Amino acid sequence: MPPIWAESRQEVCESFDYFRSYQSGVYSLKDIVKGYLLGGSPASRDIFHCGGRLIVSHGGGKAESILDYRVGAARFQQAQDQEATDKSVRALLKSYTDKRPLVLLADDKYALFPYDLSASGCTYVVLGLYWISHAWAEYQPASNGCGRVVRWKFAFQWCEGQGNPWWISSESDDVDMLPDPIGGCRSAPRQDPSPPDAVVNMACNKCSQKSPVVYSQGWMCLNPSCTSFWSIGGRELEQLDYDASFLRPIKTVFTNLPELRPAKLIETMDSITTSYAFSKGWHCEKCGRLSSRFKWEHWECSYCQLIHKLPGRLRTAKEFWHQRPPAEFLHSQVGKQSGLRHHYHSLAFLPHIHATLAEIIACRPEPFELGDGGGFTNHLTFILPNERGRIHLLLGTPLANKQADEIFRQYQEQAEEGELLLRRYPLRLNCVSDRSNCIAVRGTFLTNYFSQNSGEPYQYVGGTGNTVPFDKAPSSVCGALALIKERSRLALQKDIPFNEVLSAAYMEKQKMSFHSDSERGLGPVVASLSLGSAAFMHFRARATSKEPKHSSSNVLTLILRHGDVLIMEGDGVQQHYEHTVIPMNFRIAATARCIGTA
Repeated sequence: MPPIWAESRQEVCESFDYFRSYQSGVYSLKDIVKGYLLGGSPASRDIFHCGGRLIVSHGGGKAESILDYRVGAARFQQAQDQEATDKSVRALLKSYTDKRPLVLLADDKYALFPYDLSASGCTYVVLGLYWISHAWAEYQPASNGCGRVVRWKFAFQWCEGQGNPWWISSESDDVDMLPDPIGGCRSAPRQDPSPPDAVVNMACNKCSQKSPVVYSQGWMCLNPSCTSFWSIGGRELEQLDYDASFLRPIKTVFTNLPELRPAKLIETMDSITTSYAFSKGWHCEKCGRLSSRFKWEHWECSYCQLIHKLPGRLRTAKEFWHQRPPAEFLHSQVGKQSGLRHHYHSLAFLPHIHATLAEIIACRPEPFELGDGGGFTNHLTFILPNERGRIHLLLGTPLANKQADEIFRQYQEQAEEGELLLRRYPLRLNCVSDRSNCIAVRGTFLTNYFSQNSGEPYQYVGGTGNTVPFDKAPSSVCGALALIKERSRLALQKDIPFNEVLSAAYMEKQKMSFHSDSERGLGPVVASLSLGSAAFMHFRARATSKEPKHSSSNVLTLILRHGDVLIMEGDGVQQHYEHTVIPMNFRIAATARCIGTA
Protein backbone atom coordinates (compact mmCIF):
# COMPACT_ATOMS: atom_id res chain seq x y z
CA MET A 1 0.00 0.00 0.00
CA PRO A 2 1.15 3.63 -0.48
CA PRO A 3 2.72 5.21 2.63
CA ILE A 4 -0.10 7.79 2.88
CA TRP A 5 -3.49 7.15 1.28
CA ALA A 6 -7.21 7.62 1.84
CA GLU A 7 -10.56 6.53 0.52
CA SER A 8 -12.44 9.82 0.94
CA ARG A 9 -11.55 13.47 0.56
CA GLN A 10 -12.76 14.16 4.08
CA GLU A 11 -10.20 11.70 5.43
CA VAL A 12 -7.45 13.66 3.68
CA CYS A 13 -8.67 17.05 4.85
CA GLU A 14 -9.15 15.97 8.47
CA SER A 15 -5.92 13.98 8.78
CA PHE A 16 -3.32 15.61 6.53
CA ASP A 17 -2.35 19.19 7.33
CA TYR A 18 -0.85 19.81 3.89
CA PHE A 19 -4.20 19.50 2.13
CA ARG A 20 -7.45 20.66 3.70
CA SER A 21 -9.44 21.84 0.69
CA TYR A 22 -12.77 20.09 0.05
CA GLN A 23 -13.37 21.80 -3.30
CA SER A 24 -10.25 23.34 -4.84
CA GLY A 25 -7.30 21.34 -6.13
CA VAL A 26 -4.96 23.89 -4.58
CA TYR A 27 -4.70 24.29 -0.81
CA SER A 28 -2.97 27.47 0.34
CA LEU A 29 -2.68 29.57 3.48
CA LYS A 30 -1.75 33.26 3.24
CA ASP A 31 -0.59 32.82 -0.37
CA ILE A 32 1.60 29.85 0.56
CA VAL A 33 0.67 26.63 -1.24
CA LYS A 34 0.69 23.63 1.07
CA GLY A 35 -0.72 20.99 -1.25
CA TYR A 36 -1.75 20.43 -4.88
CA LEU A 37 -4.10 17.66 -6.04
CA LEU A 38 -3.64 15.97 -9.42
CA GLY A 39 -6.85 14.48 -10.75
CA GLY A 40 -8.93 13.76 -13.80
CA SER A 41 -7.94 13.76 -17.43
CA PRO A 42 -4.82 15.71 -18.36
CA ALA A 43 -4.92 18.86 -20.42
CA SER A 44 -2.80 19.28 -23.52
CA ARG A 45 0.89 18.99 -22.68
CA ASP A 46 0.41 17.79 -19.10
CA ILE A 47 3.12 15.19 -18.47
CA PHE A 48 4.29 12.62 -15.92
CA HIS A 49 8.00 12.47 -16.79
CA CYS A 50 11.01 10.59 -15.47
CA GLY A 51 8.89 8.29 -13.35
CA GLY A 52 7.09 11.22 -11.78
CA ARG A 53 10.16 13.21 -10.82
CA LEU A 54 8.92 15.93 -13.16
CA ILE A 55 5.19 16.57 -13.45
CA VAL A 56 3.61 19.31 -15.55
CA SER A 57 0.04 20.19 -14.66
CA HIS A 58 -2.50 22.90 -15.29
CA GLY A 59 -4.06 24.27 -12.12
CA GLY A 60 -5.67 27.24 -10.51
CA GLY A 61 -9.40 26.85 -11.05
CA LYS A 62 -11.95 28.34 -13.45
CA ALA A 63 -12.46 25.02 -15.19
CA GLU A 64 -15.71 23.92 -16.76
CA SER A 65 -17.89 22.73 -13.89
CA ILE A 66 -21.29 21.93 -12.44
CA LEU A 67 -21.92 24.11 -9.41
CA ASP A 68 -24.84 22.26 -7.84
CA TYR A 69 -25.30 18.50 -7.68
CA ARG A 70 -28.72 18.51 -6.05
CA VAL A 71 -31.50 16.93 -8.09
CA GLY A 72 -33.06 19.47 -10.43
CA ALA A 73 -30.66 22.22 -9.40
CA ALA A 74 -27.57 21.64 -11.57
CA ARG A 75 -25.95 24.84 -12.81
CA PHE A 76 -23.27 24.69 -15.50
CA GLN A 77 -20.33 27.09 -15.50
CA GLN A 78 -18.19 27.58 -18.61
CA ALA A 79 -14.41 27.59 -18.45
CA GLN A 80 -12.83 31.02 -18.02
CA ASP A 81 -9.37 32.52 -18.47
CA GLN A 82 -7.04 32.18 -15.53
CA GLU A 83 -5.22 35.30 -14.41
CA ALA A 84 -2.05 35.75 -12.41
CA THR A 85 -4.09 37.55 -9.76
CA ASP A 86 -6.47 34.62 -9.18
CA LYS A 87 -6.15 33.27 -5.65
CA SER A 88 -4.74 29.83 -6.49
CA VAL A 89 -2.60 31.00 -9.41
CA ARG A 90 -1.20 33.84 -7.32
CA ALA A 91 -0.25 31.44 -4.52
CA LEU A 92 1.36 28.99 -6.94
CA LEU A 93 3.36 31.78 -8.58
CA LYS A 94 4.57 32.93 -5.17
CA SER A 95 5.65 29.38 -4.32
CA TYR A 96 7.49 29.30 -7.65
CA THR A 97 9.26 32.59 -6.94
CA ASP A 98 10.16 31.56 -3.38
CA LYS A 99 11.19 28.01 -4.42
CA ARG A 100 9.08 26.74 -1.54
CA PRO A 101 8.40 22.96 -1.45
CA LEU A 102 4.80 21.77 -1.50
CA VAL A 103 3.04 18.41 -1.39
CA LEU A 104 1.58 16.75 -4.47
CA LEU A 105 -1.36 14.38 -4.12
CA ALA A 106 -3.16 12.38 -6.79
CA ASP A 107 -6.55 10.72 -6.98
CA ASP A 108 -7.49 7.51 -8.75
CA LYS A 109 -8.82 9.47 -11.73
CA TYR A 110 -5.46 11.07 -12.52
CA ALA A 111 -4.93 9.52 -15.95
CA LEU A 112 -1.15 10.01 -16.12
CA PHE A 113 -0.33 8.06 -12.97
CA PRO A 114 1.09 4.75 -14.28
CA TYR A 115 -0.55 2.50 -11.67
CA ASP A 116 -4.17 1.62 -10.98
CA LEU A 117 -4.92 3.06 -7.54
CA SER A 118 -8.53 1.93 -7.51
CA ALA A 119 -7.42 -1.72 -7.66
CA SER A 120 -5.99 -1.27 -4.16
CA GLY A 121 -8.97 0.69 -2.87
CA CYS A 122 -7.02 3.95 -2.83
CA THR A 123 -8.90 7.05 -3.91
CA TYR A 124 -6.24 9.57 -2.84
CA VAL A 125 -2.49 9.14 -2.40
CA VAL A 126 0.26 11.48 -1.28
CA LEU A 127 3.06 11.49 -3.86
CA GLY A 128 5.65 13.51 -1.97
CA LEU A 129 7.36 16.89 -1.77
CA TYR A 130 7.91 18.87 -4.96
CA TRP A 131 8.97 22.37 -5.91
CA ILE A 132 7.87 24.45 -8.89
CA SER A 133 10.74 24.75 -11.35
CA HIS A 134 8.84 26.61 -14.09
CA ALA A 135 5.56 28.49 -14.44
CA TRP A 136 4.02 29.89 -17.62
CA ALA A 137 0.71 30.63 -19.35
CA GLU A 138 -0.63 29.11 -22.55
CA TYR A 139 -3.84 28.56 -24.47
CA GLN A 140 -5.94 25.44 -23.94
CA PRO A 141 -8.94 24.32 -26.02
CA ALA A 142 -12.31 24.94 -24.34
CA SER A 143 -15.99 24.65 -25.19
CA ASN A 144 -16.75 28.26 -24.33
CA GLY A 145 -17.60 31.04 -26.75
CA CYS A 146 -13.94 31.66 -27.68
CA GLY A 147 -13.04 28.01 -28.11
CA ARG A 148 -10.04 28.42 -25.84
CA VAL A 149 -8.93 29.75 -22.47
CA VAL A 150 -5.72 30.94 -20.88
CA ARG A 151 -4.32 28.33 -18.52
CA TRP A 152 -1.33 28.52 -16.21
CA LYS A 153 1.05 25.58 -16.31
CA PHE A 154 3.38 24.54 -13.54
CA ALA A 155 6.34 22.18 -13.70
CA PHE A 156 6.70 20.31 -10.39
CA GLN A 157 10.08 18.72 -9.69
CA TRP A 158 10.73 16.03 -7.08
CA CYS A 159 12.61 17.34 -4.04
CA GLU A 160 15.83 15.39 -3.66
CA GLY A 161 16.62 14.30 -0.14
CA GLN A 162 13.41 12.33 0.45
CA GLY A 163 14.52 9.16 -1.32
CA ASN A 164 13.00 7.77 -4.51
CA PRO A 165 9.28 8.08 -5.21
CA TRP A 166 7.48 5.27 -3.40
CA TRP A 167 5.87 3.93 -6.59
CA ILE A 168 9.30 3.31 -8.20
CA SER A 169 11.00 0.10 -7.08
CA SER A 170 14.09 0.44 -9.29
CA GLU A 171 15.57 2.66 -11.96
CA SER A 172 14.14 0.36 -14.63
CA ASP A 173 10.66 1.09 -13.37
CA ASP A 174 10.77 4.74 -14.39
CA VAL A 175 7.76 5.48 -16.56
CA ASP A 176 7.26 8.62 -18.62
CA MET A 177 3.75 9.52 -19.66
CA LEU A 178 2.55 12.21 -22.05
CA PRO A 179 -1.01 12.78 -23.22
CA ASP A 180 -1.61 12.19 -26.89
CA PRO A 181 -2.46 15.68 -28.26
CA ILE A 182 -5.33 14.19 -30.29
CA GLY A 183 -6.77 11.19 -28.49
CA GLY A 184 -5.63 11.93 -24.97
CA CYS A 185 -3.88 8.51 -24.73
CA ARG A 186 -0.56 7.93 -23.04
CA SER A 187 2.61 7.98 -25.12
CA ALA A 188 6.33 8.04 -24.42
CA PRO A 189 8.05 11.44 -24.64
CA ARG A 190 10.36 12.26 -27.53
CA GLN A 191 13.89 11.11 -26.70
CA ASP A 192 16.90 13.32 -27.40
CA PRO A 193 20.23 11.43 -27.36
CA SER A 194 22.26 14.57 -26.77
CA PRO A 195 22.58 15.97 -23.23
CA PRO A 196 20.24 18.95 -22.85
CA ASP A 197 21.39 22.39 -21.90
CA ALA A 198 19.91 24.63 -19.21
CA VAL A 199 16.57 26.22 -19.96
CA VAL A 200 17.00 29.52 -21.81
CA ASN A 201 14.89 32.60 -21.03
CA MET A 202 14.37 35.20 -23.73
CA ALA A 203 12.76 38.65 -23.64
CA CYS A 204 9.84 39.55 -25.89
CA ASN A 205 10.41 42.44 -28.32
CA LYS A 206 6.89 43.78 -27.69
CA CYS A 207 6.30 43.41 -23.94
CA SER A 208 9.94 43.02 -22.78
CA GLN A 209 8.90 40.19 -20.45
CA LYS A 210 11.11 37.11 -20.31
CA SER A 211 9.72 33.65 -21.07
CA PRO A 212 11.50 30.27 -21.00
CA VAL A 213 12.08 28.11 -24.05
CA VAL A 214 9.52 25.42 -23.26
CA TYR A 215 8.92 23.80 -26.66
CA SER A 216 11.33 22.41 -29.24
CA GLN A 217 9.49 24.16 -32.09
CA GLY A 218 10.87 27.48 -30.89
CA TRP A 219 10.60 30.28 -28.37
CA MET A 220 7.32 32.16 -27.91
CA CYS A 221 6.08 34.89 -25.60
CA LEU A 222 4.16 33.37 -22.68
CA ASN A 223 2.76 36.63 -21.33
CA PRO A 224 -1.04 36.40 -21.86
CA SER A 225 -1.42 40.19 -21.93
CA CYS A 226 1.02 40.54 -24.84
CA THR A 227 -0.19 40.69 -28.47
CA SER A 228 2.51 38.15 -29.38
CA PHE A 229 1.32 35.64 -26.78
CA TRP A 230 1.37 31.99 -27.81
CA SER A 231 2.64 32.44 -31.37
CA ILE A 232 5.84 31.68 -33.26
CA GLY A 233 6.48 33.93 -36.20
CA GLY A 234 2.97 35.31 -35.93
CA ARG A 235 1.17 31.96 -36.08
CA GLU A 236 -0.03 29.43 -33.53
CA LEU A 237 1.16 25.83 -33.74
CA GLU A 238 -1.14 22.90 -33.03
CA GLN A 239 1.62 20.34 -32.37
CA LEU A 240 4.16 21.19 -29.70
CA ASP A 241 6.87 19.05 -28.08
CA TYR A 242 8.76 19.86 -24.93
CA ASP A 243 12.33 20.97 -25.46
CA ALA A 244 14.91 18.51 -24.12
CA SER A 245 16.53 21.17 -21.95
CA PHE A 246 13.18 21.93 -20.36
CA LEU A 247 12.76 18.31 -19.26
CA ARG A 248 16.18 18.21 -17.62
CA PRO A 249 16.01 18.15 -13.80
CA ILE A 250 17.40 21.23 -12.10
CA LYS A 251 19.78 20.38 -9.30
CA THR A 252 18.39 22.02 -6.19
CA VAL A 253 19.21 21.01 -2.63
CA PHE A 254 16.61 21.35 0.12
CA THR A 255 17.55 20.91 3.75
CA ASN A 256 15.26 20.00 6.63
CA LEU A 257 12.45 18.67 4.50
CA PRO A 258 9.43 17.94 6.70
CA GLU A 259 8.17 14.45 7.51
CA LEU A 260 4.89 14.01 5.68
CA ARG A 261 3.53 11.10 7.70
CA PRO A 262 1.19 12.69 10.28
CA ALA A 263 2.39 12.02 13.81
CA LYS A 264 -0.15 10.48 16.17
CA LEU A 265 -0.92 12.08 19.50
CA ILE A 266 0.90 10.31 22.32
CA GLU A 267 0.09 12.61 25.23
CA THR A 268 -2.62 15.00 26.33
CA MET A 269 -2.60 18.55 27.65
CA ASP A 270 -4.06 18.48 31.18
CA SER A 271 -5.56 15.06 30.32
CA ILE A 272 -8.19 16.77 28.12
CA THR A 273 -9.18 14.60 25.17
CA THR A 274 -11.93 16.80 23.72
CA SER A 275 -9.72 19.52 22.23
CA TYR A 276 -9.52 20.17 18.49
CA ALA A 277 -6.50 17.90 18.02
CA PHE A 278 -8.56 14.91 19.16
CA SER A 279 -11.32 15.57 16.64
CA LYS A 280 -8.92 15.30 13.71
CA GLY A 281 -8.21 12.13 11.79
CA TRP A 282 -5.05 10.07 12.06
CA HIS A 283 -2.52 8.15 9.99
CA CYS A 284 -2.27 4.40 10.51
CA GLU A 285 1.37 3.44 10.89
CA LYS A 286 0.53 -0.15 9.96
CA CYS A 287 -1.20 0.25 6.57
CA GLY A 288 -0.75 3.96 5.77
CA ARG A 289 -4.48 4.77 5.67
CA LEU A 290 -5.74 8.20 6.68
CA SER A 291 -8.97 7.83 8.66
CA SER A 292 -11.39 10.35 10.09
CA ARG A 293 -12.09 9.93 13.77
CA PHE A 294 -15.52 8.32 13.63
CA LYS A 295 -15.64 6.74 17.11
CA TRP A 296 -15.71 8.84 20.26
CA GLU A 297 -13.78 6.44 22.48
CA HIS A 298 -10.71 6.05 20.23
CA TRP A 299 -9.21 6.38 16.78
CA GLU A 300 -9.67 3.35 14.55
CA CYS A 301 -8.18 2.64 11.14
CA SER A 302 -10.94 2.16 8.60
CA TYR A 303 -8.81 -0.35 6.68
CA CYS A 304 -6.99 -2.62 9.15
CA GLN A 305 -8.93 -1.68 12.34
CA LEU A 306 -5.79 -0.70 14.26
CA ILE A 307 -6.84 1.24 17.40
CA HIS A 308 -5.17 4.20 19.12
CA LYS A 309 -6.56 5.38 22.44
CA LEU A 310 -5.47 8.01 24.95
CA PRO A 311 -7.04 8.21 28.41
CA GLY A 312 -8.63 11.48 29.45
CA ARG A 313 -10.32 12.95 32.46
CA LEU A 314 -13.96 13.91 32.93
CA ARG A 315 -14.79 17.56 32.45
CA THR A 316 -17.11 19.58 34.66
CA ALA A 317 -19.48 22.43 33.91
CA LYS A 318 -17.37 24.72 36.13
CA GLU A 319 -14.58 24.59 33.54
CA PHE A 320 -16.77 26.55 31.14
CA TRP A 321 -18.03 29.23 33.54
CA HIS A 322 -15.27 31.58 32.37
CA GLN A 323 -16.58 31.60 28.80
CA ARG A 324 -17.49 35.04 27.51
CA PRO A 325 -19.34 34.73 24.22
CA PRO A 326 -18.28 37.41 21.71
CA ALA A 327 -21.73 38.96 21.68
CA GLU A 328 -23.43 42.11 22.91
CA PHE A 329 -26.28 40.25 24.55
CA LEU A 330 -26.72 37.87 27.45
CA HIS A 331 -29.16 35.23 26.24
CA SER A 332 -30.81 36.20 22.95
CA GLN A 333 -30.80 38.61 20.04
CA VAL A 334 -33.35 39.23 17.30
CA GLY A 335 -31.65 39.88 13.95
CA LYS A 336 -31.05 43.57 13.29
CA GLN A 337 -31.46 43.30 9.53
CA SER A 338 -34.38 40.87 9.57
CA GLY A 339 -37.19 43.41 9.90
CA LEU A 340 -38.02 41.90 13.28
CA ARG A 341 -38.14 43.61 16.63
CA HIS A 342 -38.50 43.00 20.35
CA HIS A 343 -41.75 43.31 22.27
CA TYR A 344 -41.20 43.21 26.01
CA HIS A 345 -44.71 42.12 26.94
CA SER A 346 -45.47 39.53 29.54
CA LEU A 347 -47.02 36.22 28.56
CA ALA A 348 -50.27 37.32 30.20
CA PHE A 349 -50.50 40.26 27.78
CA LEU A 350 -49.97 38.15 24.63
CA PRO A 351 -53.69 37.64 23.81
CA HIS A 352 -53.90 41.40 23.21
CA ILE A 353 -51.19 41.26 20.52
CA HIS A 354 -52.32 40.56 16.96
CA ALA A 355 -51.28 36.98 16.12
CA THR A 356 -50.23 37.68 12.54
CA LEU A 357 -47.65 40.39 13.17
CA ALA A 358 -44.69 39.84 10.80
CA GLU A 359 -42.30 40.12 13.72
CA ILE A 360 -40.71 37.88 16.29
CA ILE A 361 -42.09 38.82 19.67
CA ALA A 362 -39.43 38.47 22.36
CA CYS A 363 -41.40 38.32 25.58
CA ARG A 364 -40.16 39.65 28.88
CA PRO A 365 -38.38 36.89 30.90
CA GLU A 366 -40.78 35.28 33.35
CA PRO A 367 -39.75 33.83 36.75
CA PHE A 368 -40.15 30.10 36.69
CA GLU A 369 -40.33 27.76 39.69
CA LEU A 370 -38.71 24.37 39.07
CA GLY A 371 -39.94 22.56 42.17
CA ASP A 372 -38.25 19.74 44.12
CA GLY A 373 -35.77 22.18 45.63
CA GLY A 374 -34.60 23.42 42.24
CA GLY A 375 -35.44 27.03 43.03
CA PHE A 376 -36.37 29.59 40.40
CA THR A 377 -35.08 30.31 36.93
CA ASN A 378 -36.13 32.46 33.97
CA HIS A 379 -38.36 31.37 31.10
CA LEU A 380 -37.78 33.22 27.81
CA THR A 381 -40.43 32.93 25.09
CA PHE A 382 -40.20 34.01 21.45
CA ILE A 383 -43.43 34.16 19.44
CA LEU A 384 -42.85 33.59 15.72
CA PRO A 385 -44.86 35.63 13.18
CA ASN A 386 -47.98 34.42 11.39
CA GLU A 387 -48.72 31.81 14.06
CA ARG A 388 -45.70 29.74 13.10
CA GLY A 389 -44.99 28.64 16.65
CA ARG A 390 -42.96 29.51 19.72
CA ILE A 391 -39.41 29.02 20.93
CA HIS A 392 -38.87 28.66 24.68
CA LEU A 393 -35.59 28.89 26.57
CA LEU A 394 -35.50 27.72 30.19
CA LEU A 395 -32.28 28.90 31.78
CA GLY A 396 -30.19 26.64 33.95
CA THR A 397 -28.89 27.86 37.32
CA PRO A 398 -26.24 26.46 39.70
CA LEU A 399 -28.97 25.29 42.07
CA ALA A 400 -31.16 23.82 39.33
CA ASN A 401 -28.26 22.14 37.52
CA LYS A 402 -27.56 19.30 39.95
CA GLN A 403 -29.37 16.85 37.66
CA ALA A 404 -27.65 18.27 34.59
CA ASP A 405 -24.22 17.98 36.26
CA GLU A 406 -24.80 14.29 36.99
CA ILE A 407 -26.10 13.62 33.48
CA PHE A 408 -23.03 15.37 32.02
CA ARG A 409 -20.75 13.12 34.08
CA GLN A 410 -22.62 9.97 33.05
CA TYR A 411 -22.50 10.87 29.37
CA GLN A 412 -18.72 11.21 29.47
CA GLU A 413 -18.12 8.03 31.45
CA GLN A 414 -20.40 5.89 29.32
CA ALA A 415 -19.04 7.29 26.05
CA GLU A 416 -15.45 6.67 27.18
CA GLU A 417 -16.24 3.08 28.15
CA GLY A 418 -18.13 2.36 24.94
CA GLU A 419 -21.46 1.83 26.69
CA LEU A 420 -22.77 4.87 24.82
CA LEU A 421 -21.76 4.39 21.18
CA LEU A 422 -21.19 7.92 19.93
CA ARG A 423 -20.39 7.84 16.22
CA ARG A 424 -20.02 10.18 13.28
CA TYR A 425 -22.53 8.97 10.71
CA PRO A 426 -22.48 9.55 6.93
CA LEU A 427 -24.44 12.51 5.65
CA ARG A 428 -27.35 11.64 3.42
CA LEU A 429 -26.32 14.28 0.85
CA ASN A 430 -22.66 13.65 0.04
CA CYS A 431 -21.54 17.22 -0.52
CA VAL A 432 -20.23 20.38 1.07
CA SER A 433 -22.46 23.35 0.47
CA ASP A 434 -23.59 26.83 1.23
CA ARG A 435 -27.06 28.17 0.45
CA SER A 436 -26.47 28.47 -3.29
CA ASN A 437 -24.08 25.66 -4.21
CA CYS A 438 -23.66 21.99 -3.34
CA ILE A 439 -20.29 20.63 -4.44
CA ALA A 440 -20.03 16.84 -4.56
CA VAL A 441 -17.29 15.32 -2.40
CA ARG A 442 -15.84 11.91 -3.23
CA GLY A 443 -16.15 9.14 -0.69
CA THR A 444 -18.20 8.94 2.46
CA PHE A 445 -18.77 12.30 4.15
CA LEU A 446 -19.33 12.18 7.91
CA THR A 447 -21.17 14.61 10.17
CA ASN A 448 -19.09 17.14 12.08
CA TYR A 449 -20.25 15.80 15.44
CA PHE A 450 -20.73 12.46 17.19
CA SER A 451 -24.21 11.12 17.88
CA GLN A 452 -26.27 8.19 19.15
CA ASN A 453 -30.01 7.65 18.81
CA SER A 454 -32.26 6.04 21.41
CA GLY A 455 -35.95 5.15 21.38
CA GLU A 456 -37.75 5.29 18.05
CA PRO A 457 -35.62 5.09 14.88
CA TYR A 458 -34.64 8.47 13.45
CA GLN A 459 -33.80 8.59 9.74
CA TYR A 460 -31.38 11.48 10.20
CA VAL A 461 -28.86 9.06 11.75
CA GLY A 462 -29.60 6.02 9.63
CA GLY A 463 -32.82 4.73 11.14
CA THR A 464 -33.22 1.38 12.88
CA GLY A 465 -29.67 0.14 12.35
CA ASN A 466 -28.20 2.93 14.48
CA THR A 467 -30.89 3.16 17.17
CA VAL A 468 -30.90 1.69 20.69
CA PRO A 469 -34.31 1.05 22.35
CA PHE A 470 -34.91 2.90 25.62
CA ASP A 471 -34.84 -0.31 27.67
CA LYS A 472 -31.23 -0.81 26.55
CA ALA A 473 -30.17 2.84 26.53
CA PRO A 474 -27.48 4.08 28.97
CA SER A 475 -28.56 5.89 32.14
CA SER A 476 -27.23 9.19 30.75
CA VAL A 477 -29.79 9.13 27.94
CA CYS A 478 -32.65 8.12 30.22
CA GLY A 479 -31.70 10.84 32.71
CA ALA A 480 -31.59 13.46 29.96
CA LEU A 481 -35.02 12.39 28.69
CA ALA A 482 -36.53 12.59 32.19
CA LEU A 483 -35.15 16.11 32.72
CA ILE A 484 -36.37 17.30 29.31
CA LYS A 485 -39.85 15.90 29.96
CA GLU A 486 -40.03 17.56 33.38
CA ARG A 487 -38.95 21.01 32.14
CA SER A 488 -41.18 20.79 29.06
CA ARG A 489 -44.20 19.92 31.20
CA LEU A 490 -43.55 22.91 33.46
CA ALA A 491 -43.08 25.28 30.51
CA LEU A 492 -45.96 24.09 28.31
CA GLN A 493 -48.32 23.00 31.08
CA LYS A 494 -48.82 19.59 29.48
CA ASP A 495 -47.01 16.28 29.09
CA ILE A 496 -45.18 15.76 25.80
CA PRO A 497 -44.91 12.09 24.70
CA PHE A 498 -41.25 12.20 23.66
CA ASN A 499 -40.21 8.78 22.36
CA GLU A 500 -36.79 9.46 20.84
CA VAL A 501 -33.55 11.10 22.02
CA LEU A 502 -30.63 12.04 19.77
CA SER A 503 -27.48 12.53 21.85
CA ALA A 504 -24.89 14.71 20.10
CA ALA A 505 -21.34 15.32 21.33
CA TYR A 506 -19.05 18.03 20.00
CA MET A 507 -15.31 18.24 20.47
CA GLU A 508 -13.67 21.64 20.16
CA LYS A 509 -14.44 23.34 16.79
CA GLN A 510 -17.11 20.83 15.82
CA LYS A 511 -20.63 21.99 15.05
CA MET A 512 -24.00 21.06 13.55
CA SER A 513 -24.77 22.78 10.26
CA PHE A 514 -28.04 24.49 9.37
CA HIS A 515 -30.94 22.04 9.23
CA SER A 516 -34.57 21.70 10.26
CA ASP A 517 -36.30 18.91 12.18
CA SER A 518 -38.95 18.64 9.49
CA GLU A 519 -38.77 14.94 8.61
CA ARG A 520 -42.13 13.33 7.94
CA GLY A 521 -43.67 11.81 11.05
CA LEU A 522 -42.08 14.14 13.60
CA GLY A 523 -44.34 15.70 16.22
CA PRO A 524 -44.75 19.47 16.66
CA VAL A 525 -42.56 19.77 19.79
CA VAL A 526 -38.77 19.34 19.85
CA ALA A 527 -36.81 19.96 23.06
CA SER A 528 -33.12 19.76 23.94
CA LEU A 529 -30.88 19.81 27.02
CA SER A 530 -27.48 21.55 26.81
CA LEU A 531 -24.50 20.23 28.75
CA GLY A 532 -20.95 21.55 29.03
CA SER A 533 -19.74 24.48 26.94
CA ALA A 534 -21.93 27.37 25.86
CA ALA A 535 -23.11 27.36 22.25
CA PHE A 536 -24.69 29.74 19.77
CA MET A 537 -27.96 28.62 18.21
CA HIS A 538 -28.88 30.62 15.11
CA PHE A 539 -32.25 30.57 13.34
CA ARG A 540 -32.81 31.75 9.77
CA ALA A 541 -35.67 31.55 7.29
CA ARG A 542 -35.71 28.41 5.18
CA ALA A 543 -35.18 28.72 1.45
CA THR A 544 -38.06 27.00 -0.35
CA SER A 545 -39.02 26.36 -3.96
CA LYS A 546 -41.49 29.25 -3.70
CA GLU A 547 -39.07 31.59 -1.94
CA PRO A 548 -35.55 30.40 -2.87
CA LYS A 549 -33.87 33.75 -2.26
CA HIS A 550 -34.61 34.22 1.41
CA SER A 551 -32.00 36.26 3.25
CA SER A 552 -29.33 34.11 4.84
CA SER A 553 -29.07 36.46 7.83
CA ASN A 554 -30.00 35.13 11.25
CA VAL A 555 -33.43 36.18 12.49
CA LEU A 556 -32.82 34.93 16.03
CA THR A 557 -29.72 33.95 18.00
CA LEU A 558 -29.74 32.23 21.38
CA ILE A 559 -26.87 31.41 23.71
CA LEU A 560 -27.34 27.95 25.19
CA ARG A 561 -25.50 27.24 28.43
CA HIS A 562 -25.07 24.22 30.68
CA GLY A 563 -28.42 23.10 32.04
CA ASP A 564 -30.52 25.16 29.62
CA VAL A 565 -33.54 23.50 28.03
CA LEU A 566 -34.69 24.75 24.63
CA ILE A 567 -38.19 23.96 23.34
CA MET A 568 -39.37 24.50 19.77
CA GLU A 569 -43.17 24.40 19.81
CA GLY A 570 -45.22 24.13 16.61
CA ASP A 571 -44.77 22.58 13.17
CA GLY A 572 -44.19 26.03 11.70
CA VAL A 573 -40.86 26.37 13.50
CA GLN A 574 -39.42 23.57 11.37
CA GLN A 575 -41.36 24.38 8.21
CA HIS A 576 -40.32 28.02 8.02
CA TYR A 577 -36.96 28.12 9.82
CA GLU A 578 -33.74 26.18 10.01
CA HIS A 579 -31.16 26.31 12.75
CA THR A 580 -27.50 25.63 13.46
CA VAL A 581 -25.61 25.03 16.70
CA ILE A 582 -22.02 26.27 17.09
CA PRO A 583 -20.43 25.31 20.44
CA MET A 584 -17.61 27.35 21.92
CA ASN A 585 -15.92 24.18 23.20
CA PHE A 586 -16.75 20.62 24.32
CA ARG A 587 -20.50 20.20 24.48
CA ILE A 588 -23.11 17.45 24.73
CA ALA A 589 -26.76 17.92 23.80
CA ALA A 590 -29.74 15.61 24.14
CA THR A 591 -32.63 16.39 21.78
CA ALA A 592 -36.01 14.74 22.31
CA ARG A 593 -38.68 14.34 19.65
CA CYS A 594 -42.05 12.72 19.12
CA ILE A 595 -41.75 10.33 16.18
CA GLY A 596 -44.80 8.81 14.54
CA THR A 597 -47.22 10.87 16.63
CA ALA A 598 -47.83 13.75 14.21
